[in-house]
Amino acid sequence: KVEGYVIMPNHIHIMLFVSENGTPRTSSPTKQTSAASQFVSTFKRFCNKEYAKNIWQRGFYDHIIRNREDYEKHIKYIYENPTRWYYDELYTE
Repeated sequence: KVEGYVIMPNHIHIMLFVSENGTPRTSSPTKQTSAASQFVSTFKRFCNKEYAKNIWQRGFYDHIIRNREDYEKHIKYIYENPTRWYYDELYTE
């Protein structure tokens, strides 16, 4: 499930809730990262097909949310990211 996202001019941020049968995954971080990687891989294939070329950087940053405070910190970062676009090194008018 998508908890939050923002699409920026040169990147995206997305928070995913990974579950098994509707309940949170309590398995190892490796399995959680694997599920996120599978989502990213599928999303990349879709976008590459739409644009008829590879538009993605080589890797991506992932983070497993550990508690409520961590969740709030990261969801706030996602939603506030557009206000920081002006300061991005790749910003253009």
